[in-house]
Amino acid sequence: MNAIAHVMGADLTLVAGTGLSVISGADCVRQKILRRLCTNPGAYIWQLDYGAGLPAMIGDPTSTSLIESIVRAQMALEAGVDQTQPVSVSVEQFSDGGVRCVITYVDAQTQQTQLLSVLN
Repeated sequence: MNAIAHVMGADLTLVAGTGLSVISGADCVRQKILRRLCTNPGAYIWQLDYGAGLPAMIGDPTSTSLIESIVRAQMALEAGVDQTQPVSVSVEQFSDGGVRCVITYVDAQTQQTQLLSVLN
């Protein structure tokens, strides 16, 4: 399945002579995961419980275990992730308050292990 290439917080990308840039496969799944993790619950008007709300946690005291559990729960809802394979979520908090989340999952279509790293 193809989707419009769009990273949260960025502009749409145009391709000369063809129009909007599109993605498919593992890139599409990665984009959907990032959108899910970066969308605040209640912000998607067609599905009010959609999203992890990770950006809303920036600046608030939180625990790495809370972030890990939220990410795991959201990964379990993503159709592009093979739910029969384990998902690994590692959250590291830095002394300056920054957080890195590394997610390893198996793509449902390609059956290849994918690595996604999110840093704030």
